[in-house]
Amino acid sequence: MLVFGRGWMGTQWAARHEDAVLADTDIADAPAVAATLDEIRPERVVNAAGRTGHPNVDALEGRPADTYRSNVVGPLVLAIACRQRGLHLTHLGSGCVYSGDNAGRGFAEDDAPNFQGSLYARSKAAAEASLRDFDVLQLRIRLPLASVPHPRNLLTKLLTFDRVVRIANSVTVLDDAWPVADQLVARGEGGVWNLVNPGAEYHDELLALWRERVDPTHAFEVVDLASLDLRAGRSNCVLSTAKLETAGLALPPLAASLPRLVDAYALQSGHAHGDAPSAAPPGADAGGDVRGEG
Repeated sequence: MLVFGRGWMGTQWAARHEDAVLADTDIADAPAVAATLDEIRPERVVNAAGRTGHPNVDALEGRPADTYRSNVVGPLVLAIACRQRGLHLTHLGSGCVYSGDNAGRGFAEDDAPNFQGSLYARSKAAAEASLRDFDVLQLRIRLPLASVPHPRNLLTKLLTFDRVVRIANSVTVLDDAWPVADQLVARGEGGVWNLVNPGAEYHDELLALWRERVDPTHAFEVVDLASLDLRAGRSNCVLSTAKLETAGLALPPLAASLPRLVDAYALQSGHAHGDAPSAAPPGADAGGDVRGEG
């Protein structure tokens, strides 16, 4: 298995597979991609590279050339190279291309994106539409949560905020999602899949769970989205999990998964009662370009 991208997602994927080779090749450089594929000669390819912006998507505004090169051109270069070699490609995409909950149904994989409030979202939607023609396995990940602290981990972020909004969102608990992703790859699946847990997450409820189970002194305020100073818009949406459920691959519901996640995160962060969580390990944030997405 050849994994492109040395950011948070790429290093996690590679660490779970003994046969994985982690590449830092610029995925938008067609000759370099071809050389890497021909040297490694993998059976499977995973793309976890891209540009997310640091510290957040606001940083991408006004940078269309860099953003589209990383998030659209790069994945297409990989898809073409893999098609030429008969290789299965998995692309770690994003579900941040919608707004709302689709009248309570959640947005399905074939629903047209309805959110264009950020350059990041527009680039992800463009990449997804293009890759559909190559039958790439596209895994939509949303607001990823994990039991290990990291600057890109939603819980790590929220614990540093003293103000949060209360809006329903789909999230991906990575501890639950990776085994399902492995099954989809093993099956040789293609197309778009909403790799999210059933149910909706609210930031204030997640922090309240932290306060209840870990740190009763943790304080935060619930505010309106309009009161936040954001350069780019934010996708707040709920995705449908019907496709995964039909395939027998549904992730655990959030009501069951989030308490376990909070407990595991507290243990991994070395959190003691009333203390702040320890920082992520040095160098954990690998930036966000064509070599590694956060």
